[in-house]
Amino acid sequence: MAQYNQLTDTQPAHVMDLNLPPNTSCVLVNKRCISIEPIPLPILQPDGVLVRVIANGICGSDMHVYLSGGIGGRASYNQIVMGHEAAGEVIAVGSCVTTHKPGDRVAGIYVIVVPQELMGPSQGTFFALPADMAPHIPDLVSWEEAGSIQPLAIGIQIAKRADLGAHQTIAIFGCGPIGLITAAVAHAYSAAKIIAFEINPSRVAFARKYCSPTTGKPIIDHVFHIDPIPTGDGQKHDGSEEQTPGDVKWEIAKKRMTAIIHECGFAAEQGVDRVIEASGNEDAMMHGVALCKKGGIFLQVGLGHIQTHTFPMLAVTNKELDIRGITRYTASCFPSAIDLLSRGVVDLKPLITSQFPLSRAKEAFEAVASGKEMKVIIKNQEI
Repeated sequence: MAQYNQLTDTQPAHVMDLNLPPNTSCVLVNKRCISIEPIPLPILQPDGVLVRVIANGICGSDMHVYLSGGIGGRASYNQIVMGHEAAGEVIAVGSCVTTHKPGDRVAGIYVIVVPQELMGPSQGTFFALPADMAPHIPDLVSWEEAGSIQPLAIGIQIAKRADLGAHQTIAIFGCGPIGLITAAVAHAYSAAKIIAFEINPSRVAFARKYCSPTTGKPIIDHVFHIDPIPTGDGQKHDGSEEQTPGDVKWEIAKKRMTAIIHECGFAAEQGVDRVIEASGNEDAMMHGVALCKKGGIFLQVGLGHIQTHTFPMLAVTNKELDIRGITRYTASCFPSAIDLLSRGVVDLKPLITSQFPLSRAKEAFEAVASGKEMKVIIKNQEI
């Protein structure tokens, strides 16, 4: 976590002298209801930078807030300024800053412990943040790619939390942006084989065509379209103890993944080394545990609208699985993400399927909600 070392509630004179236009922002006022309106300009701190936002990606967590007001059932509509995947130009620096200058291209790392009124929003015309949380972006990285650096940073953190390395077998559940970016990072780390699962046919087709910039071949070895697990209603077998609906689903998940294990050549290890669950779906969690080999690592990445799920804990103990979680990223992930982009090891451009001006932010969010787009970028200066 990062925070300002010095705090002031007075806007510096050199910022006032810029005569900046209104800080037009994307404000969520109710479920699926957005207002494009000016909000107060964040105050530039002595060790901070003020940034004119150029590009802003829409994140999965943004969608949870847009569709239901929060994550995990915690709904709250209170003039929320949307967005956090920001990149832009520095327009002013604090009096203590020597690492940045106006005109620098930077990304914004939003793991900051400061009041919102001092930090400012990202889905607006300007935002402010500590200078050491604004990594520089090379000129060869486009603004659209820069607006997608944050999810790539999450991919780096996923690699850290799951201990991804060379010659591993990896299964990814969910072929949205995070799932595909994770696959790209795993490929860059020389994974032996990557397979993926997705319920949306269009995303299955997209994932099968997502190619490596270094080999020109698909990054994912096998992409499977998978149906929801039929819901059990509790039943008895052979006069034994009653099975719960979760038990019935678990048996189906095991049968399905046993077939996958043999089809993909994982029989010797009886599963894959790493499972990345990037959908937040209970069925995917069951499938993932069934597919993970003994002693493997299962990383829960995906978020859902509810807080609890049925989870096969007996299998977790029998297999001695390492179950891990993740929240976003750490600061070092951004330089690593920028490095992968700069070296051409990871290609984000194919994932960017649509762009909208800030004035059409609602259309942008609805486009993501439709499930027909992969990565949507909002161009904040195009009002």
